[in-house]
Amino acid sequence: MSDDKLDGEEASAIDPVRLRATLGRAEFSRLVAALRRRLELGRPLTGTLSLSGVTAEERAAFDELLGRRITRGSTLLVNLDALTRLLADAAICPDLESAVQELAGPIVNRQAAAARDAAAWEGIWLQARELMRQPRLIEWLDELTRDGTIKRLCATPQSASILLGQLAQLADALPAPGEPLSALAARLFGDAHALDPGRPLATLAVRAAARLGDVQLEDDAEGRRSAWASVGVMCHELSTPALVLNIPAAGLGPLAELLRGAARHGEPVHVSLRHLLRDPLSGERALQGRTVFVCENPTTIALAVARFGAHCAPLVCVNGQFATPSLVLLRQLRSAGAILFYHGDFDPGGLLIARRVFAECGARPWRFGASDYLSAPKGIPFKGHPGPTPWSPALETAMALERRAVHEEAIFEALAADLVSQRKDAAV
Repeated sequence: MSDDKLDGEEASAIDPVRLRATLGRAEFSRLVAALRRRLELGRPLTGTLSLSGVTAEERAAFDELLGRRITRGSTLLVNLDALTRLLADAAICPDLESAVQELAGPIVNRQAAAARDAAAWEGIWLQARELMRQPRLIEWLDELTRDGTIKRLCATPQSASILLGQLAQLADALPAPGEPLSALAARLFGDAHALDPGRPLATLAVRAAARLGDVQLEDDAEGRRSAWASVGVMCHELSTPALVLNIPAAGLGPLAELLRGAARHGEPVHVSLRHLLRDPLSGERALQGRTVFVCENPTTIALAVARFGAHCAPLVCVNGQFATPSLVLLRQLRSAGAILFYHGDFDPGGLLIARRVFAECGARPWRFGASDYLSAPKGIPFKGHPGPTPWSPALETAMALERRAVHEEAIFEALAADLVSQRKDAAV
């Protein structure tokens, strides 16, 4: 080995014992921390470094290190080039950067790391856009990119890549008519709980389902259920079934047979989400052009059955709420060509349901305007504002002034006239 090479290795070596005895003392801890911050910001350790609020002990240590007379003041200016030469000439350390790494551990250049991180994220977005085949999801992905949702769910670009890949895999599998959510998760990801609420994938997946199914996502259990149902995936498929009476059906599937059998006897029947997703009514030809009335309360169906039985017009009840099976049923009836007319309670809750039925299912008002409210016998007072009634703007004003509810059952006689006349018209 040559003398020149040996001299070079000795010049680049660090003497950790002497380094710690020199800059590793407590009095130099703030200096080392300041040097580390400079390196993390990508700045060179040259020029002058200013330390403020130094103690007498810190100043004395610097004066001793630099071999100068005692100085005073609360601010200390450190010539980094001189400090580098001092360490190198004493064969303690070849440069300040090596000294800082020896004393404080590996240094991460934050600017360079941020640039690498930004480039990695940009690659993730490009990859995700290639994987997402549906235009609606690409637009949505752009929104997620802008609002930072993905970064909140994923700590690293690598985890985001996995998550978005799974999301694209799910999107390619939708719609999945009549498949339970847990079965879908197990089939795609090998984990029946992969799409359970609370998991990052589930958080994005249910939003993607709502986009693909063109439904507004409500952030609650029923909202998630509706979103999944809009793409044919079942969650709690036997819960809160829709109540129907005399819905016409000519198909050969089990739901059509169930509806025909019940209609022959004029009996109401509950239709589950399982029925609707496994045997949808969207193509039911018997519904084309038919009028289907929709009410809010099951008592209305009970009164209609008692009065008309099999002679009652087709009637659907949302059962005092707007659960997923009712939403799916009404959308399927609308897709099949049925004409929907809705009536509910004249109170804030009833109007809330009405707004959704009109907006999401294309229904029309059924004796549900301002004149119907004003002519009806008034019931108990209600609290709060009724809310907007765009189908009858005067209704909002009238209810805000009266502030008394009119429940559906109280005006059944007016509704009954339509139920029997429409049935007669359909029979002609």
